[in-house]
Amino acid sequence: MQQNPTTTQGTLAFLRIVHAALVVSMILYVVVMRRIPAQDVEPLSSSMLWSLGACAAASLATGQGIRSRYLGPAFETLRAKPDDPGSLLRWRQGVLISDCLAEAAVLYGFVIHLLGGTDGEVVPFFIAGAAAMILWWPKEP
Repeated sequence: MQQNPTTTQGTLAFLRIVHAALVVSMILYVVVMRRIPAQDVEPLSSSMLWSLGACAAASLATGQGIRSRYLGPAFETLRAKPDDPGSLLRWRQGVLISDCLAEAAVLYGFVIHLLGGTDGEVVPFFIAGAAAMILWWPKEP
């Protein structure tokens, strides 16, 4: 039975499917990293590592900010009027944008691997992105 995406339950189901797909893609990045060895051209410079780390941190901070800005007001309205189209849209936007930003943090780690980074340099990016995805699992308003 397919849920209508213009209802609270339909939106929740849609968001959970997309969220789960992004989590699976994070797992697939690890599989790809195991199949594609890191390039050993030269060691990764610390400035590159710190720059990508700052980008990942900014992505996660922006994701949290978007969640705060979009989800709070949307949830308040949805508690009073469960199928309000505008609030359902803001809820979808907030969750999808923040999930993509968490995915970006993982992708920065993937880039570090491709540039020749060690597992120790890559793992923090994967942990931070995965932790955000776990904490940001779509919940009912």
